[in-house]
Amino acid sequence: IYMIMKLIRDEKVKYLFWGVATTVFYFVFRFIVNVLTNNPTIAAFLAEVVTIIFAFYVNRTFVFTNQKSTSLTYQLMSFFAGRVIVAVFDIVVTYVTIEKYHSFFIRLLGLDKLNYHFLRSIWGTYFFVTPYQINNVIWVVIIQIFAIIFNYLVSKYYSFK
Repeated sequence: IYMIMKLIRDEKVKYLFWGVATTVFYFVFRFIVNVLTNNPTIAAFLAEVVTIIFAFYVNRTFVFTNQKSTSLTYQLMSFFAGRVIVAVFDIVVTYVTIEKYHSFFIRLLGLDKLNYHFLRSIWGTYFFVTPYQINNVIWVVIIQIFAIIFNYLVSKYYSFK
């Protein structure tokens, strides 16, 4: 039980848990907005804005609880600055890889050669079974991997130091 409690209190474990929760929140929000607007760049922008607020709250409240030697204003501004860098990266990569040049990336990744009829028969749906949709998911995952690593470093060493 001591080892379990120690693991639960570990900052990296807490960050991982809340990072996954934030990422799931981001994905759900982004894909809902994308379906509603049919515009991946707007979906990325709105998801980033809402997720930044959510992430600040959970990081300050649940993750970096022992590291509050800086003021709330400093924490908020440095956290926001780090997240804005990620948001700009997200929006630019989304625009280039999903909206503007998706055909190039679909061919580059070989997504146009997959058997989508087979995927439809397994999943019984038309969601995530086109080259465009798979390309969208791949790039969103890549962006989020970068975001998790970058945001942890900013939070740990600048915002909540």
